[in-house]
Amino acid sequence: MGLLKDSIMREIKKSFFPGGLVIAVLLLVQLVQGPALAREEMNAIKPVVTATEFTLMSIDGGDIKLSDYAGQFVLVNFWATWCPPCVKEMPSLDNLHKHFASANFKVLGVHAGPALVTVKTFLEKHPVDFDIVIDKKMGLSSWGVTGLPTTFLVSPEGKIIYKAVGEREWDSDKMYEFIQAVMTKHKQLASIH
Repeated sequence: MGLLKDSIMREIKKSFFPGGLVIAVLLLVQLVQGPALAREEMNAIKPVVTATEFTLMSIDGGDIKLSDYAGQFVLVNFWATWCPPCVKEMPSLDNLHKHFASANFKVLGVHAGPALVTVKTFLEKHPVDFDIVIDKKMGLSSWGVTGLPTTFLVSPEGKIIYKAVGEREWDSDKMYEFIQAVMTKHKQLASIH
């Protein structure tokens, strides 16, 4: 693990940006926590909070707003190309996105930091079907990201209802069942009100 931490620190120093030290610390905390947290489902947010609206540049140069996804479930994944657990879970996030493509569900990747060229190069080698945006200035601190990757499930009404810190197997049967159960319960509750 020492070599991994050294490698990550070298990458951060090569592409130092405001907030880079904060991300380095968060990533190291995540590495210290280790794989014990890696397979849990998402944790419910109590009390439920409204997701902070944002407008960020997509990898295509256009702007994407969180409100563009209003009326849908959105899995917002904070990640970085230099974060090994983030990179490892990207294919499973893409599979999750494809699995629920017709079910009012989207995945949105938020890259932490300004490395647009690095992200484009990464995505050329590892393409995904979901939207990726760049948080150049690390402006989404109000989301409470405590390590990378960190993922939030946002309800169709824009409420953060679940959070996961650390890598997950997003395309496991257990996760598919979990997401489906959340969406089904939400639909049932919405029909009552």
